[in-house]
Amino acid sequence: METRNPYMLLGIPFGSSREVATTAFARRSRALRRMGREGNAQLTDLTWALNQVSDLIKEPDTNMTMFRIPSDPDAFAFQGSGVMRPKPETLTRRYVATDAAAAALQQKASQEYLRYLTLLLAERSGPVLP
Repeated sequence: METRNPYMLLGIPFGSSREVATTAFARRSRALRRMGREGNAQLTDLTWALNQVSDLIKEPDTNMTMFRIPSDPDAFAFQGSGVMRPKPETLTRRYVATDAAAAALQQKASQEYLRYLTLLLAERSGPVLP
């Protein structure tokens, strides 16, 4: 049994048509082609997935060899309120002086970066000869 799901690789619902698969392949492969050699393996997987969707699955309703993703993304969305969808809780503010804290953090970060640059320059310059 194949451990890869062509629909998951293409990001399309189970039983999608060839046109939907081709559009998904084109969208995902554009970014991979820009990556060069790093994207070749993923592009090979996408090509395999496109071929699986278009050739091997003749009757998607009767195919039980692969796991499926729901074709309706709203199938697991709970409507209403209750235990499964509680209302958001507002938290009390813990920090009052955020501007002063941000300024202090920025000052400390600047000092650390200046220390880092000084050590880096000292390391590159080498010893001072008389």
